Amino acid sequence: MLVSRRKGKENKNITVYLKNKPLVQVTQIKYFGIILDHKFRVNEHITYAAEKSAKLIYSLFKAAILPWGIKYEAIANIYKGVILPLLIYGSPN
Repeated sequence: MLVSRRKGKENKNITVYLKNKPLVQVTQIKYFGIILDHKFRVNEHITYAAEKSAKLIYSLFKAAILPWGIKYEAIANIYKGVILPLLIYGSPN
């Protein structure tokens, strides 16, 4: 991934070789579990975390409405232990 402080003046067609083999240039990377694009924005990471947590919440909802159902305390524990850390990982606070 090409990272530069210059605004729009960098040559984006640079070929970098490692052991005489060209490296593939990508537009985003995953660094410590956070997806960053070439301008260090986290929009893709936010989308990824929102989609993953939505799937988990939907699964919890389906399990809670079954006749035998999951109790409220168990749902709260799963939310606090699985979904909340997924959403707040990498946040500044």
